[in-house]
Amino acid sequence: MQRTKLTLLLAALALGGAATASAQTVVVTEPPVVGDGQVVIITPAPQPVPDAGAATKCQYVSPGSYWDCVNSHNGGQ
Repeated sequence: MQRTKLTLLLAALALGGAATASAQTVVVTEPPVVGDGQVVIITPAPQPVPDAGAATKCQYVSPGSYWDCVNSHNGGQ
């Protein structure tokens, strides 16, 4: 019974570490200065696509090494 509780605790800590590591930082920049009649089109950055192969490969990696594993799997992109 204690072994099961320890395994669950470690799994929860690993999941929390991975979730914390995946938090994204938002950078606020100043809007561009435009004159009369000028139009500025700002296209949104493409959203990252989850890589199922990297998720499978890195599933049991320690939380501190998770992103190194994912980046090595998909070329750091």
